[in-house]
Amino acid sequence: MKTGDSTIGGIMGMPPGAAPGMPPMWMPYVTVADVDAMVKQVPALGGKVHMQPQDIPNVGRFAVIQDPQGAVLNIITYAMPAQ
Repeated sequence: MKTGDSTIGGIMGMPPGAAPGMPPMWMPYVTVADVDAMVKQVPALGGKVHMQPQDIPNVGRFAVIQDPQGAVLNIITYAMPAQ
C-alpha cells in the first residue's frame, strides 16, 4: 500500500514452512533506530526474542519480539535509500 510515493503497509501470504493450522494474523512493524541493539535489551526487560535480527534485501533489518504481557510484534530498521 502506498500514500503518494511512500510505502505505508503491505500484505503477504502465509510464509513457506508455517506451522500447520497457523491462523491468519496481523503483525505490526515498529520502526526502531537499531534492531540489533533493541533485541539485546528485550530479555532484560522481560520479553522474548522469537526471531533474531535478519535482513530483508532492499528493505532493512527486522526481528520478531514478544513483550512481557505476551503481545508479539516485529521491529525494523529500514535501510537508507540508495542515493
